[in-house]
Amino acid sequence: MRTKKVLKFYQETTPEEKCYFLNMIAKQICVPVQKKDGCHVLELDYENPICMNGTFYQFNTEEFAEYYHYEDEKIQK
Repeated sequence: MRTKKVLKFYQETTPEEKCYFLNMIAKQICVPVQKKDGCHVLELDYENPICMNGTFYQFNTEEFAEYYHYEDEKIQK
C-alpha cells in the first residue's frame, strides 16, 4: 500500500474534498448493523449517501432515508 500517498491526500484535502471522495466510492461502502434478528448489512442511500454534518461525515443508509421520508410525509399530512 502507498501509505505516503494516502497520508498526503488526507493532509492536503479539505473536509469538503474528502466528502466528495467518499461520495465517489459510496457504492463500495456498506454499514453492518446489529438488530434483534441478526446482523443486517445496509447500503448507502443513492441520492445522498454522505454529507457533512458539522465537522463530521454523515453516512446516510437507504433504511435511514426511507424512515426520514416516511416521517417527513407524516408531518406534512
